[in-house]
Amino acid sequence: MTLQMDTAFSDIAAFKEHLDAILARESTRRLVEDAEAAGLFPRGIVELLGREGIFAAKWQERPVPALEHTLALSERFGRLGAGGIASAVTLHDSAIAMLRRFGRSQALRDVADQAIAGQAVLCISATEAGAGSDMLGLSSTAVREDGGYRLRGHKKMASPSPVADYIVLALRGIDDSHAGRDDLALFLVPTSQLRVGKAFDTVGARSISTAPVFFDTWVPAEMMIARPGTGLAVLSWALAQERFAMAAQILGACHLALGVTVARMKRRKTFGVALFDHQALRLRIADLQARVDMMRLALNGLIANAAGFNVRSCSAAKVTAVRLGCEVMSECMHIFGSAGVLETESPLGRWWRDVKMARIGGGTDEMLWEIVAAGLEPDYASYDQMVDEWQPEPLG
Repeated sequence: MTLQMDTAFSDIAAFKEHLDAILARESTRRLVEDAEAAGLFPRGIVELLGREGIFAAKWQERPVPALEHTLALSERFGRLGAGGIASAVTLHDSAIAMLRRFGRSQALRDVADQAIAGQAVLCISATEAGAGSDMLGLSSTAVREDGGYRLRGHKKMASPSPVADYIVLALRGIDDSHAGRDDLALFLVPTSQLRVGKAFDTVGARSISTAPVFFDTWVPAEMMIARPGTGLAVLSWALAQERFAMAAQILGACHLALGVTVARMKRRKTFGVALFDHQALRLRIADLQARVDMMRLALNGLIANAAGFNVRSCSAAKVTAVRLGCEVMSECMHIFGSAGVLETESPLGRWWRDVKMARIGGGTDEMLWEIVAAGLEPDYASYDQMVDEWQPEPLG
């Protein structure tokens, strides 16, 4: 299919204004609230963004997205106060990124166009029982068969698989040239060809709709995104996009939580004065706001320095933003007092759980720190010049 790209909102200012207007609609807010209550990702959100030209403006005809649009989209979804929905939109967009950048067949390009138009919901899954974050320890396989591939196995967590039309699966591609731990391959599979299990009851981000999937199906070769041996590189590139978006999403959630908390502090009185007039509380919030502001500047810096936008920098951004987000939500909930821990009185507890989930999704803290650690460089010259460690004198 040929997708007519709407470039009316390609200008970032117009894009933000249009996106804000969409998310401010009563119908959109009701869609989000109903999804949060039901714990089910609303595919109507993807349809809305596609119909309104949001994805089209973000992607246009490029094989890679406009990062300033990624930042705006993710941050504004973070401000919705629905972490599951924001994360699912990020996964959908990350799947588009794989198909746009690496999809070679017309079938893959057609699905990317459908996803941009909001006519198909995409998801990504690599995690398996027993493998966790070890992408090279997967047991699910792709074996050549009748001009295509036989895919067999399972995925423990696939979001939002209960409502998705297609899923990107990370598998071990078994062929003559790759038969070891470097054989990761990626395939796009219609969810109609696999079995989606019962959705998990997660601690937070319930509206992301996470469920296991099981498959024993055949797909044509044109549905292969990355051949055996290249899958890890492709997946890592997509994860960089996802982690950058997640960092922006968390900053949006922090913006919302801090704003609501400051309003609480201005209105709530204790000991005859507003909470905001208590210096200890006011400065605690000021510290958090300062760090959130600096993190936002850091993300804008990644956009400005295209050469610095890579797996390592995006991993660093995600782990730093999420850990900051956990602190923000915890402190805001604490300042709310009893209302912060009562589900019927404030959303702080739900926001706190949503952000905690983000420390696992998209790569755990430890996995991301390992990526950062791999790029650490020792300064032996300065060490030798500045460090003169005492040594005992030889005896005799």
